Amino acid sequence: MLSAILRRFSVARALRNLRLDDSGSVVTILVALPVLAGAVAIGVETGELYRIKRQMQSAADAAALAGSVDRAAGKSTTVITTDAQYEAQRNGFTNGSNTVVVTVNAPPTTGTNTTAPGAVEVIITKTQKFSLGAVLINWLGHSNNGFTIRARSVAAQGSTTTTTTSTTTTSEGCIIALTPNSEQGISINSFNNFGSDCSIMSNGTATGTGSSASIDLNTFNNASLASGDASNPARIWARGSFAKENFLSFSADDVKVNQTDSIVDPYSSLATPVPSGTTYTNYVEPSGSNVTLSPGSYVGGLRIQNKSNVYFTPGTYYIVNGDMIITSDNNVRCPSCGPSGSDMLGVTFVLTQSTGNNSDIGGVSITSENNVELNAPSTGPYQGVLFYQDRRAPAGTMTSGSRIFTVASLNNATLSGAVYFPQNRIDISSINNIGGSPTTGCTIWIGRYIKFSSYNNNYKGGCETYKTKPAGVTTTTTTTSSTTGRNKVME
Repeated sequence: MLSAILRRFSVARALRNLRLDDSGSVVTILVALPVLAGAVAIGVETGELYRIKRQMQSAADAAALAGSVDRAAGKSTTVITTDAQYEAQRNGFTNGSNTVVVTVNAPPTTGTNTTAPGAVEVIITKTQKFSLGAVLINWLGHSNNGFTIRARSVAAQGSTTTTTTSTTTTSEGCIIALTPNSEQGISINSFNNFGSDCSIMSNGTATGTGSSASIDLNTFNNASLASGDASNPARIWARGSFAKENFLSFSADDVKVNQTDSIVDPYSSLATPVPSGTTYTNYVEPSGSNVTLSPGSYVGGLRIQNKSNVYFTPGTYYIVNGDMIITSDNNVRCPSCGPSGSDMLGVTFVLTQSTGNNSDIGGVSITSENNVELNAPSTGPYQGVLFYQDRRAPAGTMTSGSRIFTVASLNNATLSGAVYFPQNRIDISSINNIGGSPTTGCTIWIGRYIKFSSYNNNYKGGCETYKTKPAGVTTTTTTTSSTTGRNKVME
């Protein structure tokens, strides 16, 4: 009605007529004055209507919140309505008084929150008439019947949606094949009793059986993988299949095959080797039954054979442009390696090149030894690493004969640390134990391929001593949760 009045009346037009009237008629002025007074009155009352509208909205919000709290608490519709109308009354709008109607809907009948927890809708209406502007309205020929002011509010329990992404990396792997291809990664065969406190893991995606499986265990009596640690179980883990054949018993904490995650290479960040130290070119072993070697760069390789004692002093040995071959010796060890304060002194053998030709990177062969005892250092750039073949070496295969790591026909051996040949095979055969007991042993094999034969027991329980990193898998989990909180105005 207000808009109709304003459309019918123009103060500007009245003023223009007054300006054009040169007669000085007092009657004209007297006629115009009530019109101007009425227009001013309507302007004043319009401001008052906006104030009432704001008050009604505040009352509707408060009433809806009160009703929502009741509904969330499981109270009846009668109680919800009574409490909501009381809250509206406290804010100046009493249902059934002075043309006020307070309607309560639980749940709301319209809007986006009809199914929201605890949702209550409150609608307040009030019929309002002009008072000061009534004279003008009547003068314009309209009846002052009034019009309806309306305020609506919906309150409900607020909810918060939280998305959390967590990444978990395990560290249970001690026999790991890194091949990324659809081929076999690990073959372990012809053993009697094999025990381990850590996992056998293959990144290969082969899905067949036997030699076509990602991991193949065959021709053995008993195999048991058990760590006693639920967060780092001893298990079989493969991106492809797992096969076991010709055996009496097999047990593991868990078996996971056809996995979509990838193995985390704990030494992928090792820097490209830069040979340093004293240079020994085409090293020739001295005569006599004993030999003591010092850290440095052995260019052209390192060969020691037929000695009673082969002693290494602590440090890093760079085997440059050739192989490391130790064969037919009685004892191979580092007499001065071991605890030194809080550190563990040890040796690291690094196979690398200095020619610019990666094909010059060699391998390791330790064969026909009586006793071998070597451990990695717990400090320095090669912390926890016993053998490291430069990852620039050409990639080999499961059947390659060069640039591999071979340990064969050993009576007693303790190799403590990581043997890291990311591009080539690690081949172990005819050896009883490497790495001691479940509490002190630490031998981590990480190669492109793993091939073990006649090999029993492998442990990682003592790896903290050498700061050696077992491998594992990284699992990313995304969790979305909704939390219902305090009641709030939603509409």
